[in-house]
Amino acid sequence: MSAQLLIPWFRYYPFAVEIGPTQFTLYPFRAMMWTGVVTSLVIAVLFAHEQGRSLRETVRFGAYILVFAFPVSKLFNALFYQPGTWDSLLENPASILDIPLGWSMYGGVLGGILGARVWKWRTHGSILEIGDSFAFAGPFGWCIGRVGCFMVHDHPGRVSDFALAVADFQVGKPPWPPRHDLGLYEAIVLAVISILFLILSRKPRKPGVYLGLVGLLYLPARFFLDFLRAPHLDGGDIRYAGLTPSQYVSIGLFIVGVFVVHRLRASSAEPI
Repeated sequence: MSAQLLIPWFRYYPFAVEIGPTQFTLYPFRAMMWTGVVTSLVIAVLFAHEQGRSLRETVRFGAYILVFAFPVSKLFNALFYQPGTWDSLLENPASILDIPLGWSMYGGVLGGILGARVWKWRTHGSILEIGDSFAFAGPFGWCIGRVGCFMVHDHPGRVSDFALAVADFQVGKPPWPPRHDLGLYEAIVLAVISILFLILSRKPRKPGVYLGLVGLLYLPARFFLDFLRAPHLDGGDIRYAGLTPSQYVSIGLFIVGVFVVHRLRASSAEPI
């Protein structure tokens, strides 16, 4: 395949922004991540309003998700993607201020699930009903976040001459061969799911439908896409018994998604 068909290499670096007398550094990935978070929250509230669900509980539910999602995202990343972090902390606990902890999207999801359970424990509300709004909105915001990953190319894949591979993928030492970019591929998957959800939302659906569907649609795609990631020595994710941490989480959450859909189908003869 000719090199002209590959996506040319680019990377957006942090840059200074001046607003009047104030100057700050804008980080492209963080900007896209926060844009995705805000987008998800806004769409969730709009969807809840359209479905006639409690806006107060929707906002409250979102607050619980965020409170738990961000710290668990950091913790999950440190535990499973940066195992050397814990050795450093055991040797010198004060080094926690100097260790750069990354973000884990799946860690954020697990933290959000924990936040949802705490919300249910305190309010006795229905996760199927209120959480469904966030399941509907999630792929929209998550897609934006993955575009941010693509902008900085922080998910290198295996060497490939596939048309959507990125030429001169600058990871490791030159010469740099073209590689898959998992940020781009996930963004495409999430964009397709978002479009499908928009189509499905034209008709009323039982609460919990999107909670089940987002698991059944996204998780298998994520599981198989992770096989395209670069080896750990080439900048890819660490493996445990041949699988990435995200693949193990995908298996667990997929089982939960199957359970949710089965429960919905068994609760009524009406189509979900």
